[in-house]
Amino acid sequence: MSDNGETWYFRRRWDGFRVGSAKVKLTFGPGEAIARLYDEGVPETCRKILASLPLVVPVVHVAWSGDMVMSARSFPIGPREAENAVRLPRPGDLTWDPKFGEICFAYGTAEARLPSGENQLVVFGQVEEGLDALAAYCRARRFEGLGEIRMEAL
Repeated sequence: MSDNGETWYFRRRWDGFRVGSAKVKLTFGPGEAIARLYDEGVPETCRKILASLPLVVPVVHVAWSGDMVMSARSFPIGPREAENAVRLPRPGDLTWDPKFGEICFAYGTAEARLPSGENQLVVFGQVEEGLDALAAYCRARRFEGLGEIRMEAL
């Protein structure tokens, strides 16, 4: 058995898909952020997301999942099969919920939950620049209501 932490099951399962080079720009309120898509690790979802750009995503703050906003309408753009779905997104994760067609943006500590219990999301990208500005904008959705995040290819 190897003592190398990179070979542990949980590292392969929760980090192994986080590879890719496609970039998108997120524009929201007065700010913007740059995210890297996992077009190598989550190819089908990323292919469909990229083919749908630019997207204007109306967002509201989630009620059950912590520091995250979700699309206020369904986007029937991703595959129905979940690629590398996780329950615990990381701050800055861009996610897709294949069951409901929702695009979500995690900006802090979050857990994919529904009123009925646990859920899983496909993590298809990660904010690499501008997470603080995105977090401030997303946090404000709790009190200011509906907002918009525009996603476009770089």
